[in-house]
Amino acid sequence: MMRKGMAAAALAFALALPAFACPQAAFADEPAEGDNAVNVTQLPDSSFIYDTSITDLSTADTYYDKQTVQVTGEVVGDRITTGDGRHCWLQLASPSDSSTVSVYLTNESADKVDTYGAYGRKGTTLQVRGTFNLACPDHDGASDLHAQVVTVTEKGKATPDEFDINAFTPGMVTVMIGLAMMVVFYLLRERQR
Repeated sequence: MMRKGMAAAALAFALALPAFACPQAAFADEPAEGDNAVNVTQLPDSSFIYDTSITDLSTADTYYDKQTVQVTGEVVGDRITTGDGRHCWLQLASPSDSSTVSVYLTNESADKVDTYGAYGRKGTTLQVRGTFNLACPDHDGASDLHAQVVTVTEKGKATPDEFDINAFTPGMVTVMIGLAMMVVFYLLRERQR
């Protein structure tokens, strides 16, 4: 009986210890400030957001199918309009390799793109959150990402090639040597006549 009493006392002490060890401010009804504040207007979201790479989506298996994912990449190629007039297609390229993913989004979201990536241009970098479809039933089984939130993380810019005379020096030297050899060959040939 004595053991049960000691066990109950130990349990009561263990439960009461955090109340005495924590400062009183932790139990106050005052809202937290700064980064620790809770946004009470935020709606609950039962889906999971997987921050993934475009490379993972280009080699995706059924694990990513119908999942909410978030990717970041450079817009490359051209904007392709759809038949409904409200949506379009963009290609996002991975910054680490040549992987791409097709993104289906509204024209309003696509208007945020200022530069499309091509030779001599770096495209706008977008962060896209949406539902990934391994075989989209709405788009003839194509693998795509239906965008819900589109954010510009970096503006596009022109990257023209700079003229570097040093790159042409070996070629010019080779041409000069070739011309000099032609003159020497011509003179030797004329002497032999």
